[in-house]
Amino acid sequence: MRKLDSFLYTNVIRVLFFIVNLVAIYLLLRGHNLPGGGFIGGLVSAISFVLLGIALGVEEIYRITRADPARIAFTGLTLSVMSALIPVFIGDPFMQQYNTYWTLPLLGKTAVGTPLLLDTGVFLVVVGICTKIIFVLTQSTSRINALVREEEAVYYSILESPIEGDDVDADDQDFLEKKEEKSCK
Repeated sequence: MRKLDSFLYTNVIRVLFFIVNLVAIYLLLRGHNLPGGGFIGGLVSAISFVLLGIALGVEEIYRITRADPARIAFTGLTLSVMSALIPVFIGDPFMQQYNTYWTLPLLGKTAVGTPLLLDTGVFLVVVGICTKIIFVLTQSTSRINALVREEEAVYYSILESPIEGDDVDADDQDFLEKKEEKSCK
């Protein structure tokens, strides 16, 4: 994803990023008893990262977030599993719900408990996986190494090699040069 050089677009997307994430949190919090929840909230939040990636570039997103999306997904998975196992440690059935109700502004009476922990875990899993997939595909199609050297050891098999290798065919080189010429005009 190449960074767009529009001052207006970049600043509008930065503001829109926070608004979209507020909507995602709203969907997360109201999702236990109404339509919404961790999955749709996570998709909305992932869309906000895609918009920010278009405006700033993927490299800038990695610099801003400082967390690998796969680690975010793993944290969400751990949180979801723990919310399901909490009742087992107490002696109750698996995934037994424990709730308390808080009155929150704009949301009203909101259930806070193990279902919210499960939804929050799902939210983090969806955000982490969606952003990782989108950013890896974007970097790969832009002829940028999709994974840094530290990530290659984690994600690649011993028998695999990156598809973004340094060897570019003559046809690909001509295509890239023509594309550069058109973008410079």
